[in-house]
Amino acid sequence: MTIKEEKVEKTENVNEISKESDTEEPRIGVFVCHCGHNIASTVDVAKVANYAGSLPNVVKAEHYMFMCSKPGVQMVKDSIKELGVNRTVVASCSKNQHGKTFARAIEEMGLNKHRHQQVNVREYCSWVHQKEKEKANQKAMQLLEAGVNRARKLEDVETRKVKTTKAALVIGAGIAGLRAAHDMAELGIPVYLVEKESTIGGHMTRLNKTFPTLECPQCSISPLTNGVANHPLIELYTNAHIKNIEGSLGNFEVEFEIKPRYVKDNCTSCGECAEHCPVELPSEWDMGMSMRKAIYKAYPQAIPATYIRDKKNCIECNTCVNICPVQAVDFSMESETKTVKVGSIVVAAGYDEYDPSEIEAYHYGQKGYEDVITQLKLERMLSPTSLTNSEVLRPSDGKIPKSVVMIQCVGSRNDQVGNEYCTGVCCKFAVKNARIIKEMYPDTDVTICYIDVRTPGLNFEELYKSAQEIGVRFIRGRPSEIVRNPLTGELRVIVEDTLSQTPLQLRADLVVLSAAMVPPEGIGPLGSKLHVLRSKEGFLKEFHIKMNPTLSSKGGIFLAGTIQGPKDISESVAHAGSAAALAAAPLVKGYIEKEMLIPTIDYDLCVNCGLCKTVCAPAAIDLDENGTPSVNEVACKSCGMCMPVCPTKAIQLINFSDDQLLDEIIALSGGGAICE
Repeated sequence: MTIKEEKVEKTENVNEISKESDTEEPRIGVFVCHCGHNIASTVDVAKVANYAGSLPNVVKAEHYMFMCSKPGVQMVKDSIKELGVNRTVVASCSKNQHGKTFARAIEEMGLNKHRHQQVNVREYCSWVHQKEKEKANQKAMQLLEAGVNRARKLEDVETRKVKTTKAALVIGAGIAGLRAAHDMAELGIPVYLVEKESTIGGHMTRLNKTFPTLECPQCSISPLTNGVANHPLIELYTNAHIKNIEGSLGNFEVEFEIKPRYVKDNCTSCGECAEHCPVELPSEWDMGMSMRKAIYKAYPQAIPATYIRDKKNCIECNTCVNICPVQAVDFSMESETKTVKVGSIVVAAGYDEYDPSEIEAYHYGQKGYEDVITQLKLERMLSPTSLTNSEVLRPSDGKIPKSVVMIQCVGSRNDQVGNEYCTGVCCKFAVKNARIIKEMYPDTDVTICYIDVRTPGLNFEELYKSAQEIGVRFIRGRPSEIVRNPLTGELRVIVEDTLSQTPLQLRADLVVLSAAMVPPEGIGPLGSKLHVLRSKEGFLKEFHIKMNPTLSSKGGIFLAGTIQGPKDISESVAHAGSAAALAAAPLVKGYIEKEMLIPTIDYDLCVNCGLCKTVCAPAAIDLDENGTPSVNEVACKSCGMCMPVCPTKAIQLINFSDDQLLDEIIALSGGGAICE
C-alpha cells in the first residue's frame, strides 16, 4: 500500500537523473516488507511506512506483502522511473539474504547499486520482540530512520576491471597441494608447485593402508604424483622455500629459493652413489625406522627420482662423484632464487605430528622407552616397504609384541599439555591399525585407551565395530603414565577405566601414541609473508569457517588441506578441489571486477603514524619511505578497521564515513531526523 508519493517532472532518460553528482537533492524511496507474517505479525508495517513518509527527502513510502517477490521488486523499479527516486531503503530481512536483489534492481534502472540501503526489521525487531509489539514498532521506526539518514549520504561506487595474471602458485606438494595443482593445470592454468621437502606426496606416501577401506595409499597417490610431475603446465620445485610475496588478488609477485640437490637432472636413479656412500643416518621419511645414506632418495618410488646429497652430514669423500656412471653428482651446485608472477596462491603446506616428548609421563624418545612409538611410526612398520617386511616388531629387541596398548588424544583435547582441539583422525588411525594388528596376530592383546571414540562418516563406524568384533579391547580413560620396570624392562600403562571406575595397570610390549596433528614448522614466517591471519590453534585462518572455508583473510590466497586445520585424506582432497576451483575462477576469466568501496585518505590531515597499516588484516595499506599510507585497491576488503584507529580522522571509508555513522547513531538514540 502506498503511504506517500511525490511525483517529479519526468525526463527522457531516468538514468541521467540517477547518475548526477552527489550534490543532487536526495529523493528516497522507502519500502517496508510484511515478509508474510514474519514481520507484520509483530510490527505495524503501515504505521512504520507512514512514519518513513514523514522523514526528510522521502518521496515514496510503501508497504507490501513480499518485497523480494517479482511485483515487490517492480515497485522499486517503478518508483525510480516514475518519481525520480535516486536512493532506496528496504525494511525487511537481512541484507545478506536479499540485499543483492534490490541492489541489482536499481542497477537495472540506471542507479549505482550502492545507492541502496537495507534495514533489518525481521531479525532485529519482529523475531526478537514478538511479545513487545509497541517496542518493536518503535525500534523499527528508529532503525528505518537510521537507514534513511545513511541513505541520504550514499555515494556512487565505481566498479573496475583488473586484469589477472594467468598463472598460480601452490605451496606444498602433499595430497592437497597435488590435487589443487593438477586441477588448475587441467583448466589450462600454468602452475608453480613449490615443495620444501626433496620429494612430493607428503604424509600419505608413508602410510600402510588408508581408512576406512584399507586401500594401498601408493596405488591411490601414484597416478597423481606422476600426473603432476609430467604435466606440461606444472613447474615443480622441490627442496624450495618461499622468501617473499607481494601484491594482491590477480597480480602477486613471489620470490622463492631452490636449494641445490648436488645431483643434476640427468641422474638415472641407479643408486650406485648411495650403495657406496660410507655415511649412514636415520631416515626422516621413514620416521627413523630405517637408515639412509648422505646421498639418497627418500624411498624407491620418490618423485623426483633424482638423488639428493645431505651437505650437512656429507664427509666429502667424493665416492659418489667418482662412481656415478653419468657424472650427475656435482658438489658445486648453488642455491637459485626465482621470481614469478601469479594471479592466485593456494597454500597446502600440510601438518606436523605432535611431538609426544612434551608429555613427560609418557617418556617418548627416552632411553629404555624405545618401545613407545607413534601411529606414523607404526604405519611405517606395517608398510610393505619397511625393513620389517610389514611385521610389527618391538624396536628394543625385534620381537613380535604379545600386548599392544594405544593411547589416544596425545597432544590433543588437553588444555594443559598440547592442544585443546580434537584432531578428528586419530581414532580412525588407531582403530584401523588395531584391527590390522589383531588380524595379523590373533594371540596379541590389543587395547585402545580413549577419552571418546570418534569415527564419524560413511564406513567408519563399521570399521570401529569390526575391530571390536575381532577382539580389540577399548578402555575409556586417559592414561596418566607409562612406567618401566628397571629390572625386566617391562612397560605398564597406568590408567583408570572411567566406565567401571577401576584403576588398571596394562602390561604393554609396545605402546603406540596417537599424536595430534599440529601446524607445520615454519608456519609463522610463512603466514607473515602471505599476510594472512592464523587461528588461535596456529593454523592459517579461513575467511569464514562455514561459508568460505578455503579463502584466507587475504583475497587471492586460498587454503587447502590440513594447513587450515586437521583433516583426513578425503576431506583434504575435497578442500583442495574447492580451493583450486576458487583460485582458478578469476584466472580463467582473465579479470576481476573490484568495487572501489575503499578508504580515501586526506593527506592534509594524515600525520603518517602508520596505525592504519597495523590493523589492516589483508595488508592492503602500504607506507612509503616517509610513512605516508596508500591503499591497495584490489587487496582492500572494505572492513573499515583503519578508520577508528586514525587519530586525525584522515582516513574515511566510502559510504561508511563518520558523518554517515553519526547520522545513524543520532536516529537510533532518538535524536530525530537530520536534514541538511
